[in-house]
Amino acid sequence: MNNIETENTIYQKLIEENISIELNGTWENKGRSITAAAFAGLIGIGALYFNAQSLILMLLMFLYKAFGNIDLPNGFAERINALVDLLKTPILIALIISQYLFMLYPTIWIVKRWHTSEIKKYLRIQFCSVKEIALAVLITVSLLPFCYYLSYLILEALDIPEIFESLSNQLFTAHSTTEFIFLVLVVAVTPAICEEIFFRGYVQRTLERTTGAKSFIITGILFGLFHMQPLSLITLSILGILFSFFYYRSKSIYPSSAAHFTNNLIAILLLYVQSQGNEFLSEGNILEVWVILSTLIAAGIILIYLRVTKKRNTLLFDNNRG
Repeated sequence: MNNIETENTIYQKLIEENISIELNGTWENKGRSITAAAFAGLIGIGALYFNAQSLILMLLMFLYKAFGNIDLPNGFAERINALVDLLKTPILIALIISQYLFMLYPTIWIVKRWHTSEIKKYLRIQFCSVKEIALAVLITVSLLPFCYYLSYLILEALDIPEIFESLSNQLFTAHSTTEFIFLVLVVAVTPAICEEIFFRGYVQRTLERTTGAKSFIITGILFGLFHMQPLSLITLSILGILFSFFYYRSKSIYPSSAAHFTNNLIAILLLYVQSQGNEFLSEGNILEVWVILSTLIAAGIILIYLRVTKKRNTLLFDNNRG
């Protein structure tokens, strides 16, 4: 009975997307649970990614120690800040290498090995309208003030020491144009490709075959948990659900990738602006009215996005039936 339901679900999804995918992978041929495949891929690639990233970082740290002159100050806060500055480049290099080699590549391998040789179709690396991509970006930009303000309230409520709050900012703050461009590549471009193909393209795409619309909520929460940042868990989950919503409605990876890129780009851009001495973006200048207004704008654009994607999906479905 479960196999029949799963086959019906797969068939319905393929009709909605107007795509015929030959599911010829080993997992598919053996009739295993599709939901289990999503979580097996999530856990397996996650473990590989974090362990490989740690090993790469340890290697880079060893090289820095072997060929560099490390002289740390005595004070605790000063020592921590000096360590972050010292390890900033190795951490960023480890991040970009591990995402491409141990997140993106294994995802593609799993899709081809377990599910289908039609990798691009399965991951939904397919074009959608420019309007859908633009709306996804506008929604993200409009919702960011709410997310930033929520993070600020959480940090204030928990009374987190300033040193812990500033460490992440220190790691992703550029102090020159060259460093800023490098951070854009590491923090904005790379996750928009690797994390989106992994989370949306594989995990959500596979979960969607059995859970339908619930998949974008589940994947969004998993996205927040995956980053292992307790203080940012709520805001990361909100953004994860938003990116997953774009992917689910558009049936394309491009809107969620564009939204993810935009979010990360704005984050490092704000840090860069602050590092240049501009304080107008500090917490003290956050206005509740601006947060409320931008959130309402985001809600309005979401309604437009729903209408646009509904029209597109209806046309695909009708064309396929006709």
